[in-house]
Amino acid sequence: MRRIKERDLKKTAVELCEESQKRRRLVDQTGPNYYGQNQRFDSEKESLAPLVEERLVGATWTLRRMPDKERGFMHMRGTLWPDMLPEPGNYPAQDIGNLAARRRVRISPKEVDQMQPALDLLTLLPDILDRQILFWTAWHQDGEVQTRIPWAKVRLSLGVNTSRWTLKRRYEAGLLWLGALVALQR
Repeated sequence: MRRIKERDLKKTAVELCEESQKRRRLVDQTGPNYYGQNQRFDSEKESLAPLVEERLVGATWTLRRMPDKERGFMHMRGTLWPDMLPEPGNYPAQDIGNLAARRRVRISPKEVDQMQPALDLLTLLPDILDRQILFWTAWHQDGEVQTRIPWAKVRLSLGVNTSRWTLKRRYEAGLLWLGALVALQR
């Protein structure tokens, strides 16, 4: 079992490194982005940190959308899979918000396969509080990497009384740490 986990982590690290190289080549070819800034990074770990963040946010979003069998059993309806929508474009006739509609989209097998190795990246962080900060921050981004993270929700989920600046600093440091570890795996 441990070898499978190590193999999945290695595979995830290699995929992230390849994606980082593709993005670097694209930035070199296209030049400045829409805002007139070059997205050049000083080191490879800085270019891997946003990719690690995307993977973590996607993994927690998949985890949030997994069916709750106990809830289905308690309501005598079986699992929640039949209530899911087959594709993102098929929305129900009732009025629901964007978040609720995205939550009801059926999980693809690829998302489930990517979920566990991405969450296993958190075990590479030495501090347990840093693991929790990264997890809950990814959890509260609702499936999309956000520029404005709800630090009050993260603080409430953690049950700690730290400032949002401390949480932000530790979150960014944790992403850079994981980016550096992924870069070493190559």
